[in-house]
Amino acid sequence: MVNPDTPCREQPDLLVDSSRTTPLKKKTTAAKALCTRCPLSDACTDYAIANDYRDGIWGGLTVDERDQLTRERATAIADEN
Repeated sequence: MVNPDTPCREQPDLLVDSSRTTPLKKKTTAAKALCTRCPLSDACTDYAIANDYRDGIWGGLTVDERDQLTRERATAIADEN
């Protein structure tokens, strides 16, 4: 989902390492900083959640953070009903 107008295009290796696993911890901070500059960060997060991507940084979030966001969203929806 690399868009030509997004900062991740500059350094995609920060978001997922070459083995397609979660980036090394030292890269996580740099990857998240890159995502903060992106106008599509929320859409990127939603895309990763909808497609159940279990690796890498998407929208500035790790897989654990995306899982937490998914739980929070489900709780908010349940509370509305």
